[in-house]
Amino acid sequence: MTAPRRRMTPARGLAAWLAAMACAAPALAQTGTSGPASEARTTVEAQSARMQQARNQAASCAVCHGPDGRAPADSPVPGLAGRAQADLVEMMLDYKNGKRTGTVMPQIAKGYSDTEIIAIASWFADQK
Repeated sequence: MTAPRRRMTPARGLAAWLAAMACAAPALAQTGTSGPASEARTTVEAQSARMQQARNQAASCAVCHGPDGRAPADSPVPGLAGRAQADLVEMMLDYKNGKRTGTVMPQIAKGYSDTEIIAIASWFADQK
């Protein structure tokens, strides 16, 4: 059985666009390279550094959402691992912008830039 398709909302469209730009930025921002091999190495190194930074930022989520975003089965707090990046970004932006209520999440979300939210959401989406 397939999941029902969700309607594209402005927030979801923005989240998808921001995610695409975050992925494209390293290729667009390369400077001072000396050939294809050097460019590839720089891109891989930059991508690895960004993923490590996202992982470090996501570590603070483990207190409530469990290690690597895997909440215990009996937890009232949802797990984040493997969820769609666009969904996570949309939820965090809704918390950040006051469109979604919560006890602590609105304040936590306000502490992250949109770029950081996209990176953290990407990291959790990759945790299968």
